[in-house]
Amino acid sequence: MSEFKCMNMEDIETPALILDLDVLEDNIRIMADFFKGRNARLRPHFKTCRCPNIAHLQLEAGAKGITCAKVGEAEVLVDAGIRDILVANQVVDPDKIYRLACMARGGAKITVAVDRAENIESLSAVTRKVGAT
Repeated sequence: MSEFKCMNMEDIETPALILDLDVLEDNIRIMADFFKGRNARLRPHFKTCRCPNIAHLQLEAGAKGITCAKVGEAEVLVDAGIRDILVANQVVDPDKIYRLACMARGGAKITVAVDRAENIESLSAVTRKVGAT
């Protein structure tokens, strides 16, 4: 994580994420403990924090991976070194599918929710074309 600097509230540019680190760590631990010994694994949604450093803390505590809604969010996560990502919304735009495939080719495990067979075919075709698995 980056170093923290003390500031006056009126000097903080908004929007800004301001949190109590002790409370954050307790909440992450509580969720991790809840899933211990269960047949399910925690995969927090990135929209909750929109902060890669917090996503890393969740992974370190035992989360299986991180969920996001958009391809751009997946790119932020991959750029931050997060490698197991679920895109919960269907991706149908060819340019966005290409971006997902490139992330997978770069070593990220990208899982995409789908609800149509045609979407599976599009994802598979582009993934093969760029040489990703």
